[in-house]
Amino acid sequence: MYAVIPLIATIVYIPLLITTISNRPWQRRHKLFLLFLVPAILYSFTDIFFRSNFFSQYNLLLLQIILILFAVMAVQLHCFTSSFFAPGQRRWLPFAYVSLAGIIALVALGYVIEGVTVVGDKLYADYDIGISFLALTLLVLATRNLYLFWRRLKILDSPVLYSQIVSLMLGVIVLVIFALAALLPWGREFAVTHLGSIIIASILSYATIRHQLLDIRMVLRRGLAWVSLGVIGMISYLLLLAVLDATFRLEFDFATAFVATFVAVLVSVLIYNLRGYFFATMGKAFQGQRYHHRRELSAFAGKIHNIFSLEEQGEELLALVTKAIGCREACLLLPEAGSDNFTGRFTRPSRKGKSLGRLALFGQSPVVEYLRREQRLLTREDLAILPEFRGLWEQEKDEIQSSGVELLMPLISRERLIGIMALDNKHSGRYSLEDLHLLGDVADQVAVSIEKEYLREQLREREEELSVINRSSSILTSSLDIQRIYDSFIEELKKVVDVSWTAIVLVEESSLYFLALSSEIGSAWKVGERMLLKGTAVEWVTTQKETLVEPDLTQESRFFTGTYHLQQGVRSIAYLPLIAKGEAIGSLIVASRHPNAYGQRHIGLLEQLASQIAMPIENSRLYAEAEQKARFDELTGLLNRRSLDELIASEIDRHSRYGGVLSLIILDLDSFKAFNDSRGHPAGDRLLRQVGDIMKKTIRSADQAFRYGGDEFAILLPSTTIAAAKQVAERVRRRVSSEVEAGSLPVTASLGLANWPADGMGANEVIAAADTALYRAKWGGGNQSRCASGVLPPSEGMTVGPEGTQDIEALSAIYSLAAAIDAKDHYTRRHSKRVSELAVVLAEALKLEPPEISKLETCALLHDIGKVGLSEKILNKRGKLTAEEREAIKAHPNTGANIASHVRQLAPYLAGIRYHHEKYDGSGYPEGLKGEGIPLEARILAIADAFAAMTSVRSYSDALPLEKALAEIKRGAGRQFDPYLVEVFLPVIAQHRFMSEEEKVRR
Repeated sequence: MYAVIPLIATIVYIPLLITTISNRPWQRRHKLFLLFLVPAILYSFTDIFFRSNFFSQYNLLLLQIILILFAVMAVQLHCFTSSFFAPGQRRWLPFAYVSLAGIIALVALGYVIEGVTVVGDKLYADYDIGISFLALTLLVLATRNLYLFWRRLKILDSPVLYSQIVSLMLGVIVLVIFALAALLPWGREFAVTHLGSIIIASILSYATIRHQLLDIRMVLRRGLAWVSLGVIGMISYLLLLAVLDATFRLEFDFATAFVATFVAVLVSVLIYNLRGYFFATMGKAFQGQRYHHRRELSAFAGKIHNIFSLEEQGEELLALVTKAIGCREACLLLPEAGSDNFTGRFTRPSRKGKSLGRLALFGQSPVVEYLRREQRLLTREDLAILPEFRGLWEQEKDEIQSSGVELLMPLISRERLIGIMALDNKHSGRYSLEDLHLLGDVADQVAVSIEKEYLREQLREREEELSVINRSSSILTSSLDIQRIYDSFIEELKKVVDVSWTAIVLVEESSLYFLALSSEIGSAWKVGERMLLKGTAVEWVTTQKETLVEPDLTQESRFFTGTYHLQQGVRSIAYLPLIAKGEAIGSLIVASRHPNAYGQRHIGLLEQLASQIAMPIENSRLYAEAEQKARFDELTGLLNRRSLDELIASEIDRHSRYGGVLSLIILDLDSFKAFNDSRGHPAGDRLLRQVGDIMKKTIRSADQAFRYGGDEFAILLPSTTIAAAKQVAERVRRRVSSEVEAGSLPVTASLGLANWPADGMGANEVIAAADTALYRAKWGGGNQSRCASGVLPPSEGMTVGPEGTQDIEALSAIYSLAAAIDAKDHYTRRHSKRVSELAVVLAEALKLEPPEISKLETCALLHDIGKVGLSEKILNKRGKLTAEEREAIKAHPNTGANIASHVRQLAPYLAGIRYHHEKYDGSGYPEGLKGEGIPLEARILAIADAFAAMTSVRSYSDALPLEKALAEIKRGAGRQFDPYLVEVFLPVIAQHRFMSEEEKVRR
């Protein structure tokens, strides 16, 4: 029986020996460990024969061999454990081996063992004084090892190495304790040193070499829990038997044994049910608050397959990991779509500056290759000491160091690396092996679910990208005007790509043309702008027909345009070639305020999008060229009649919104047909080109010149009064007369001028007014300029300097206000213009002077500006007005006069504006003037206003035929109207046959 303990020790060491031998290739520590295992096995195996007393005649020799093998085992344990010393610490190997040689000599000479005493079946070893030398030597080596290990543990970061050293320290302590116990009397009888060997064999396992040791604290905790349960069970079992024996005085026969067994089963069940409480208590004692977080993490890993969102999986996983492990930050890196690179996808908690969220690992990096191949965690210390990481790129090494990575845990699914969990250092302490095992177990459980949701998300993103490509292509093919639909295209693009600035540029010979542009951050260029192609990224892209990405302009910028982009806040930019029919026609450029904004997935999407839109853009370019030709006159290079119709309508709309006046000049060459007939069409063409050149040189950059048709030209002058337009017209006329070379035939020009809104509210009315003025100039003998009749003479009230400028601006505003009133009252559109025409006809019939007629015409245009204060509900109301509404209507003459009084040059027209609703019998408003007390212009306006109203469609009545309207005017003579003026008005209107609006439509 005394030989059983060394037999067990021998058996325990044999699997460890086999495992170590099979672990190839051997390293230095493998060999040292084997040199310890061999004497340890031989020591226990030899003691079997000594304890069994099979060879009693050799007991002394066997005991000497046992002591020598023990000494060799102890020294080799020192050699193995000292290999874990910190670099630079002396291992005392010479001292160890010299001491070993001395011990062997002392044993051989008989100074250690006196003999062996046999008492019955028991053997006692009798030791001499030399045994103290053996004990002292081993004690010195053990003490020094423990001291150096303790110092290193205080500064050690690696959890694996930390656990190894703790385990080795425990093994050394066990060896010392049981070796010293063997010197005691009871220790010499029992093989106590082999009990220590059994414990050491259990601690020093194959996992020591493979960095997979269990944390010794976890072993102690679980062992203590089970030992506690076992002790409680044994005590309970013995107590129950004692109670039964004392109570029933039973002898331990079969029945007693059965009852005892039954009771033991009950006790075991009870203890088993209490195991969770003991384990939880021990867990709380060793782990504190993190115990519950670890249980939550384990539970989450088991149910993660029920979460169908990658974002929820990643966020909750990292949140629980940081709480359970106690680390400062955790990040989940997932593959970047379209590449093998791993980038930080989820980070908890997210921090600025030094953060794991900034970490990115290249697919061909040694780090990723190691995790993919070994499928085991990687610590910061491994990165520093393992030779395969010496070839890390400096950029990747700096990124790993700056992000604060402490360890990298691979997520393996179907033998493939599908993700990496990166952890920062802990809030306190170091990572333990229990932490690493927990992370490994969790990583194994969650990998499949995360991969599934990741692939599902990739599929959704791909579907969205294809949808964006289809919608974007549809948008770009919906119109040939790219700039008009470009914003819609960019809004679609922003759904899948980070875009702060983007443009489509086309190559035109040696220059670039910005076809379309969109920006949130400003731009150094504008749509329609051109710049040199040479030295730009677009030149490289169109030459190579390849995509070019500059990930961070602050780090590197290959082209001079990078400086301008940086000034606008751009950090990363991508250039994609636009290829149509095999030729690079330009580039799609996208830029972001963030660095590294465009990964492989984004570039793949953008390249596909660029290939889709290249042809529509080429068609747009061809269309623009065709449209450009359609808008310009090929002979003179001026804009054509179509462009005039578009631009004048646009300018009228702009001036209506923002105020101001504009003018139009139409020019016709005098006797051009005779010149063409006598000199021929080529000479006529040269003459027309000369006139076009003169017009372009004479006008401002804001003005536009047009070839109106044949020998007619036009000039559109935005924000220009009729007086300023007259000066331009005269300058053009003089230059045509003096500069055009036509041989002996004189070449002159006649010009007609019109002003908006004085000569018309719409584009056609202004053009017609200028055309009429042109014919007046030609009928007057040609080589002169004439203004349309509805303008304010520039000599009246016009001043020079700042005050004059203010008057012109105020006058422009009032004319715009008059136009707005007519637009507001949609039943009486062009009412003011019609009243003006009727008033001029009556004034001419009365043979008034031209200044008076002009004054009356302007007064008619402005007579209803007081209606600006009336709501459309009142102006367009069907049926009778209420008393309150009638009072509001009666107030508009005074309101109009007050508005006009703010412009000094309108002072002569205040009476007509204020009193045009007075009646001849004194029953009118606003002041009830009577007879000749009403100003003449107001009496004329009263007739013209009433007749225009009756012959127009109103909200409360239809337009009257001419005869009925004239009859109404005649009926009002002496009561509402001046009878003399009615007498003159009726035949003139009948002669001119002024038709109502209804009649015009009918005809």
